[in-house]
Amino acid sequence: MEIMIIGIFLGMVIVLGVLGVVVMVRMYSDIKKLKRLVKSQEETITSVDHSIHRRIDGEIDRTNKLYEETNRYINSRAEDTSRNFDEIYRQMDSRFDKLTNKLNPGKKDLLQD
Repeated sequence: MEIMIIGIFLGMVIVLGVLGVVVMVRMYSDIKKLKRLVKSQEETITSVDHSIHRRIDGEIDRTNKLYEETNRYINSRAEDTSRNFDEIYRQMDSRFDKLTNKLNPGKKDLLQD
């Protein structure tokens, strides 16, 4: 009877040991698959990250070019406007001088700066 109990006990231990080995092998293969999956996802995330950074850099460059172009345009328009005002002031001064000369031909020296 003791031998029978020991045999049953040893049989259970062997079965549990074999099951333990099978479970460990399956867990090892599952872990290996999960590692491969995580690695591929990390590579995807890295490539997406690089793509986003390239796009952001491109947008920054495009915005900088637009900013510079806008500043150049505004500066050229301001210079044109300044030149136009200078021309208008010259014409006004010239006409005022002519008017002054016609109105006061003898008092020329008093009106000039």
